[in-house]
Amino acid sequence: MDEFEYLMIEDEEDEVEGEDDVKLAEIYKLASKLLKLLDEIKSFELKESASLMLIKEIVGEDKVLVGLATKMLQDMSYGFEDDESYVS
Repeated sequence: MDEFEYLMIEDEEDEVEGEDDVKLAEIYKLASKLLKLLDEIKSFELKESASLMLIKEIVGEDKVLVGLATKMLQDMSYGFEDDESYVS
């Protein structure tokens, strides 16, 4: 676990400078890489845990993001994301 914490601290030092579109491109690139790594995890429990950690890191204390994430997960669990006539 110490190695994992060390890697997290090391990565936090990288700062992206520039306009919002440059930052958005970097977010997309990193998110794609994270999802690829997540798919490669064989253990369902570890995959589930990592997914929840990512959601928690992204949402943080932001009440709006908590609401959006909750609604999105609710829609997904009820299968509404595939229904084009459903409006969230």
